[in-house]
Order: sequence, then structure tokens, then C-alpha cells
Amino acid sequence: MGNLELLAHLKAERLALSADDFYLVFYVTCTDATKTFSDLLQALVNSAESVDNIASTSGDAATQLIDRTTRKKLTLKMVELESTRKYQTESQRLSYQDLNLEEKLLQLCELLTNATGQRVLFIIDELDRMENTAGLASFLKAASSEDLKFVLVGIADHVTDLLADHQSLERRLMPVKVPLMEEAELGQIVLKAQQFLQENGIDMAFSQEAILHLAKMAAGFPWFTHVIGQQAVVDADERNIKLVSALDVRRAVSGIVENRFAQQFADTYQMAVRDSVNREKTLRAFANWREVDIPTGEVYKILNRLKVNGGSTYRAHLCTLDYGSILFVPSFQKRGLVRFRNEMFKTYVRLRPSIYDGIDDEVRDAWAAHYRE
Repeated sequence: MGNLELLAHLKAERLALSADDFYLVFYVTCTDATKTFSDLLQALVNSAESVDNIASTSGDAATQLIDRTTRKKLTLKMVELESTRKYQTESQRLSYQDLNLEEKLLQLCELLTNATGQRVLFIIDELDRMENTAGLASFLKAASSEDLKFVLVGIADHVTDLLADHQSLERRLMPVKVPLMEEAELGQIVLKAQQFLQENGIDMAFSQEAILHLAKMAAGFPWFTHVIGQQAVVDADERNIKLVSALDVRRAVSGIVENRFAQQFADTYQMAVRDSVNREKTLRAFANWREVDIPTGEVYKILNRLKVNGGSTYRAHLCTLDYGSILFVPSFQKRGLVRFRNEMFKTYVRLRPSIYDGIDDEVRDAWAAHYRE
């Protein structure tokens, strides 16, 4: 869309598209209501039909397109008013034709390209929230062309976790793995927030120790930096303290259970633990293995130290929907290895205090003793 800031940051300006190659971009977010491929198709059609919101401009200024379903601004090059009217007329007529959703979307995209002279790109965000993606991969394989592209965005360790029938797309998929942020990058988030506060007349700052501690606690996830850092600032301000210390950060971490932004994680934790001390020990023992792939044999050694009999039973609980489906067995490894379905939740488990008093310390001590040996 013409913004080169990120490419410049990555020293990859060579990848920038020329103005003649910009895409007409639509941004669609999956929600809890987007349960199936048909639901997603309807959302894509709604976005394509929103081009009737084109606002004419003069000179070299870009026309602004507002997607009425997401209210996000999308930029496209100048569109002649006559072409815009032509597209609106054709798309309105198309809406009443006896077409299925796939056919309607493809014809809408063809009309867009003919009217604007631009290729079409759909960015489909939070795809992991879809309950069933069956049919999507086959459609993408059939629909993708030089004039129509799709970007899928979602939280997953592998494309198999996002697309149920991904095999039909394997030679055409181009996965982009987004790495965890470095502690120095997370520290920059704090410094930018601190600068923003000061520019707006708020005399509040973080000590160097507090920044380092916050960046470490966030474990690579900027979300934790924002949520914990914000809470630390609020708590310090209530006590009329102008310099946030590492102790303030630790207090904010301890209070993450009550943080409204982490409510979903708190509910998931409650569902997993329920009324079982041993299940909480099991959950926290798995969460304290820092790598993505967790060898069950190593964790069972920790559970033996914690006097948890039948650790495999509690591990099995955590793999079922009844307990939140916290863990799963990778498709390439049928036994001896599990992963957390959500790595952010894994970090949350390590950060929050345990429901049953002292369990968090017991688990940490058991792992420390294991490593000393």
C-alpha cells in the first residue's frame, strides 16, 4: 500500500512495490461468529461490496476506501469517477444474481480489478478463531491468481493448525513465521511509552532495572509488556510515585489475575485447574519448560518430586476440551511430546500466582532442584 517504514526498518526497501503495482487491500477479521468457511466467504463478499464507500479526490492524492465491516482505512490509487460508478452499478446488479458465495466473490474481485486497474489482496486476520476451516484451502488454491491474493494471519505453530485441508496448498503456501521479540525490543516499547507520557505532561518514568525486569517477564510477547507496564504505571501513580521500580513491576505481575485485559486467560486457567491441586501442579510443571516442545518424561520427573501420582492422567485431562484443551500432541509425534496450544497462555501460567497456596513456589523449587542435579 506504499508505506515503506517497516521495510526500511528491516533494510529491505528493495522489496517495495512500485506505485503501479499496489494492491487494493481488504482487511477481514475472523470473530466468534466466523465459524465456518461459508461465514468467512460472506465476510469477504461484504468487504468487496463496500467499495461503494469510495470518496473522490483530485490531483495526486490517494482515494480512501473505508471497509464498512472493519472501519479500517485502505489506500488505493486514483480511481476515475466513471469507473467507480460502473463498479457500483455492476456490483449491485451482481448481488441479485443467483450465484453462490464463491462465484459472487470471484466476480466482485474481477469487477474491482477491471474498474480500478489494481490487483486485489484480502488479509484474513485471526484465522485461528475459526472453528472449522474445511474447504478454505481448496478455495484458495482455485481462486488465487496474479490478480487475486490472500494473506492468512493467525496464531499457530504450523500451517496444519490453521488449515484443515492444507495438503492441497502445500506447493503454493508461503508461511511467514513471526519470531518472539528480543528483550531489547520489548524495552523499546517501555521507552516509547515513557516518552509519550512525558510529551503529554505526565512526569512518570521507569527505572532501568524495572525496564529489564519487565522485558524479561514478558518472555518475548509485547502484549505482556503493555498490560503489566500499564498496571505498574497506574499503581505507582496512585501512590504518587514518579519512578516505576522493579518492585512495582513485580506487584503488577502478581496482580495480573485481576487484570481485566487478561480475563480470558484467567478463565482458561480456572477451567484447567478446577478443584484439583494435582492438576494445577501438572499445568505449572509443563509451563515451566521454556521450549515449545515439552518432553513428558522430564515433566513426570518433576511431578514425582511433587508427589503427584499418575501425572499422565492429568496431562490427558489438559488435552481435552473439558479442561480447556490447553495441551496438544503434535501431529508428527504421537507420544512423549506435547505443546501448549497458546504460548502466550503458557507465559501467563508462569507469571500468575497459583490458586492453591504455595503451589507456584513448589513447582519452581522442584525444577530448580532437578536442574542442579
